[in-house]
Amino acid sequence: MTTIAALEPTDRSLKVRWVDGAQSEYPWLWLRDHDAAALHPVTQQRQLFTAGVPSTLHGSEVSLVDGGVRVAWSDGSAPSILSAEFLDRFRTAAPARISLPAERVLWDQESIAEQWPTVEYDDVMAGDPGMHAWMRQVATYGFCVVTGTPATIEATKELIERIGYIRETIFGGFWDFQADLAKADTAYTNIELLPHTDGTYSHDAPGLQLLHCLAFDGEGGQSTMVDGFRIAAELRSGQPDHYETLSTVQVPGQYIGDGAHLMASRPVFRHDQSGELVQVSFNNADRAPFLLPADDMERFYAALRAFEALANDHRLQWRRVNPPGDAMLFDNWRVLHGRTAYTGHRHLCGAYVNREDYESRLRLALAAT
Repeated sequence: MTTIAALEPTDRSLKVRWVDGAQSEYPWLWLRDHDAAALHPVTQQRQLFTAGVPSTLHGSEVSLVDGGVRVAWSDGSAPSILSAEFLDRFRTAAPARISLPAERVLWDQESIAEQWPTVEYDDVMAGDPGMHAWMRQVATYGFCVVTGTPATIEATKELIERIGYIRETIFGGFWDFQADLAKADTAYTNIELLPHTDGTYSHDAPGLQLLHCLAFDGEGGQSTMVDGFRIAAELRSGQPDHYETLSTVQVPGQYIGDGAHLMASRPVFRHDQSGELVQVSFNNADRAPFLLPADDMERFYAALRAFEALANDHRLQWRRVNPPGDAMLFDNWRVLHGRTAYTGHRHLCGAYVNREDYESRLRLALAAT
């Protein structure tokens, strides 16, 4: 149980000493700004006009109430009460972080081949427990196969809409496609697709992708999956110079066709402000031309070759011909996907889901555990 031992008001802040000996400091305006009474009871949106609070505001009296803190204000506004649990969440001052506390398991071919993550379609569609299990598997491994999915467009669409609304892109919303070059993308062919992430030409690359093979009568067509965070870990420990290069060089991606020319750029390894790796972004086919000074360009190509060699190393790849009924959902910010060449007839469907919708579902799943 979180317990406050003592309060010490100063001119600019309230210092809180915890029973474990730690000490925290909360500026007066921060305490006023985070008063639960200032939030709308339904929407939880802040209703305080922060700029209207006097810059000289300070607590005129502080006390412990039911384990929390009560602050009376110098401007005569209603006292604020903040719980110890809330204050404990911010006991250490740090840059804002929105990362989720899900534990990742980095994998290779050997560790994932015998038992890859799965959930049952009926469980996902039945209610929150199955849905939450699905999201937790994706957070842990970067992908999850939904077994027993009816091999129909309608059932697959209903499955992905359990997460959130379907994202519209240059390819439309929900896809129903074959090797017919209906779009200017090699996914609409039967040639080999080396492991990659989608949307390197989008400023906000799709967060999740679901693919479901509805019918396949032919040879080849193995799906390939690679844990991009595992690649990052190997480069970071074994070839740190390459890791640094791929974390700093802005790599442009582009899509040309279907009446559009899309472009965006970001490093292969994108980190948040705390230095945590949050996204792997790699698509050699969609890489746009760019030229750095000669030394920098040589370093980039050396790092790119190292990354791509690992992405295509069978030691790190999960390979499988996913049959009708096995719908595969994967994190497009973590897992690279591809496909071996094939002959015959292959009919797929699927869609993208935005990152924030997946994270919303995952937060609810983690809160339920």
